[in-house]
Amino acid sequence: MSKKKLGIGIAAVAAAGAGAAALTVKNHNKAKVQKEKAAAEHAEYRNTERGKHEKNSKGIYYTNGNYEAFARPRKPEGVDDKNAYIVGSGLASLAAACFLVRDGQMPGSHIHILEAMDIAGGACDGIFDPARGYVMRGGREMENHFECLWDLFRSIPSIETPGVSVLDEYYWLNKEDPNYSLCRATVNRGKDAHTDGKFNLSQKGCMEIMKLFMTRDEDLYDKTIEDVFDDEVFDSTFWLYWRTMFAFENWHSALEMKLYFQRFIHHISGLPDFSALKFTKYNQYESLILPMVKYLEAAGVTFQYNTEVTNVIFDMRDGKKIAKTIECRVNGTEKGIPLTENDLVFVTNGSCTEGTIYGDQN
Repeated sequence: MSKKKLGIGIAAVAAAGAGAAALTVKNHNKAKVQKEKAAAEHAEYRNTERGKHEKNSKGIYYTNGNYEAFARPRKPEGVDDKNAYIVGSGLASLAAACFLVRDGQMPGSHIHILEAMDIAGGACDGIFDPARGYVMRGGREMENHFECLWDLFRSIPSIETPGVSVLDEYYWLNKEDPNYSLCRATVNRGKDAHTDGKFNLSQKGCMEIMKLFMTRDEDLYDKTIEDVFDDEVFDSTFWLYWRTMFAFENWHSALEMKLYFQRFIHHISGLPDFSALKFTKYNQYESLILPMVKYLEAAGVTFQYNTEVTNVIFDMRDGKKIAKTIECRVNGTEKGIPLTENDLVFVTNGSCTEGTIYGDQN
């Protein structure tokens, strides 16, 4: 082959290569534009579940219902090398530990619960104090759609009945002895107010409630309930039921009211007699907390009582926030728990027991 022909052949191959590269870049740019366009269109959808299972920047995605309750998760990679420190031993903290054992498949001995008191339970303490009798600072009003709670307690063994779960005995109790109130409201020092299950809402009042239900969250940020309801709602028996069940005042947040509507819409018919609610057999400490504590202790989880966590020291650099030390007071002595990047720290902020005091009848 002559040099001239060889040169033409090489040039042709080079041109073909350049053309293919240009086509690849063009296709890549086209795909990028299409992806950005799709993302923009997606962002405009307000009432859709598209993208619901995509993880956020923290690697978390959110779900609801019981779709995932019965599936067994794969064991997370590297979980055997991790430790977890959980501040407090209230319902949320104990649930976190139980899910770490059951779903996270973390060895129980790697989970450490740090509690300021000498008993677990947080607001569900239900403790006997010889000077004051039984004390309980908080309790949950439970109903059908407590997906996480029911998912959790189907796996927690009863400490009273062998071979059944806490959920089993809870379910049997509420089937055999369902909750309802014989007298929803009283007047004149204890006489039945005869609300008789009626809402006494006018058509205008119904429309005010529906309008709130459909209003965008952003339009309610600075509004109170008084800004969206008038006497058509406030004078109704419905409002009496609602405010006494959920502790709402007229000056509370309209957005909070809307969110409660959306959360409990399926229980509107249970408002007049509390039949929407379900209850435990004993106080919530004995019925919920103790079974979880026994389950965790059997799994090897360590409980460190009389340990008040006062601070968590973080190292923030290169876009990372890493807990380095847990500062705590153990039986009055200042101590520190050093952490590595492989340790997990769970802190519940805004505890309802944090600001409690013990009062009396006066």
